[in-house]
Amino acid sequence: MGRGLADPAGEPGRTGKRLSRDAGLRAELELCERFQIPHSQFLGGDGRWSDLDRAKALAWAEWQRSMCPECRTRLEEWDRERGGDPHAYVTDTLRCPGCELIEQERDHVPNDRSGYGVKIQLLPRDQYEQRP
Repeated sequence: MGRGLADPAGEPGRTGKRLSRDAGLRAELELCERFQIPHSQFLGGDGRWSDLDRAKALAWAEWQRSMCPECRTRLEEWDRERGGDPHAYVTDTLRCPGCELIEQERDHVPNDRSGYGVKIQLLPRDQYEQRP
């Protein structure tokens, strides 16, 4: 039932090796974290946490901690000595109309205390128009 964590990454001290090369497993574990279920249940199991499920959850938590909170890359991805590439990523520009609208509205929020705690959200037009 499912893939084991104990292929090459299952060796002690090598947590994350399989996560590094298996985007599918990363996506599965991300969903398991979101829904707070063991990986074996995601794969169709009975929902009880096995030793393998716990190992995967711990490896996923360690993987998450190893990522930069801003750019979401890992230092070893850039480091040749650790199997990375200094040119592993390239930048790309994306303009999000929603973010642009939020930034424009933020210009209207006072910078003094009266603006503290003001949150700007996007609502679908039909929901906005139906508000009381």
